[in-house]
This record gives sequence, structure tokens and C-alpha cells, in this order.
Amino acid sequence: MEIKVHDIVRFATIHHIETSMNLPDWVNDAPAAKNFGVVRRLPITNKIVPIGLRGDSREKRFGAFIHENNITQVISPISLVNRMDMFNGRIYTPALIRIKDEFEKYKLAWGPTGSVGFEIATSILVTTPTSDIDICLYLVQIDTELLEKVGNFIEGLDRRIDVQVEIPTLGAFLLNDFIKYAKTGFIVRTKFGPHLCTIVDNQIKLGVSS
Repeated sequence: MEIKVHDIVRFATIHHIETSMNLPDWVNDAPAAKNFGVVRRLPITNKIVPIGLRGDSREKRFGAFIHENNITQVISPISLVNRMDMFNGRIYTPALIRIKDEFEKYKLAWGPTGSVGFEIATSILVTTPTSDIDICLYLVQIDTELLEKVGNFIEGLDRRIDVQVEIPTLGAFLLNDFIKYAKTGFIVRTKFGPHLCTIVDNQIKLGVSS
């Protein structure tokens, strides 16, 4: 079973959740938390998967773990691109369709994450009219020219889009930070913590932990 950060995992019951702390009271009343968790950026050790549970507000978030044996379904952000048409009435869908059409020109792998991705994956209403649209863009390696093109396109959309770039062998960084600070230093999030990095000759250079 391949499980990656940002994937949404389904489980049968919250009794399968593992944590060293008591579950918050809101977990029992939150439809989004009863059967789903979002994989966090931590190492998966002995098939114990780090997940985040979500409630009906930003304040209701809880980090926990679940064993792979208790996961019944894994939903990746990439798989959600083909589900977007089912949510035509949602305020975020037109922007996602534009992104889909543009990214197809470059054959880019991507998918919605955050509250929008969770809603598309689970059909549980968790977004609001003011919710940001978070997406994840998957690349094999740094391509500065391509990222600048993507950044210019995203900037021209009429909704706020937060793009996180995932590189399997490295980690993730925010596209906006990369465009602004590629030469002076931007943060790359890894399983072992954040690192300050720069771009030298189109190659990423790891700096000290931040």
C-alpha cells in the first residue's frame, strides 16, 4: 500500500485511531473526522501512518496515527482531478477547471488538497465561500522556467490559489516562496523538518535547518 503526504485515508471507526492523548470531544461529533484523515508529513514507521483529523473550523485539528491494516481506502490528490465535474455548483470549481485545462498543456501531475480536496474526496461539506484553494503540483525535479510559467498563470486567476510543489526525493515548497526567494533562500518541508534552500544552476541546494 503506497501512502503519501496529502493522501486522504478512510477508516471504519475512530476506535482505530492511535494517539498518546485523549481524542478531543469534537472528534465524535465531526463528520469529517469519523472516517477520514489526511496524511501528515512525517515518516511512516512500522506501518503506522501519521494523519490529521479535521473538524468544522480551523481550530479543530488533531494529529494522530493509524495502522495501515485499518485503512480501507487511500485517495490521492491526483485522483480528485477526475471527480471535479461532480462539484459543478461549488464556487471553487471554475478555477479548478481552468487549472486543469492549463496544466494539461504541460502534462503536469497535480491535485486539489486542503478543504477543497477533502470535500471533493469525501463529499462532506467543509469549505466556505472564502476558503482558499490549495493544490499540490508534483514534479520529478526543479524546473525554474516551468514554475515561473505556472506562477504567472496562477497569479492571473480571480481566486486565491496556494500551490505547493512536491518533489518525491526532496520534499515540498510553496510556489510563491520559490518564485520570490529562489536565489536568496526559501523553505523546503521534509519528513525530518524544514530546511532553508536556494537554487544554483537550476539545482536545489540544501541549507541549514530552519
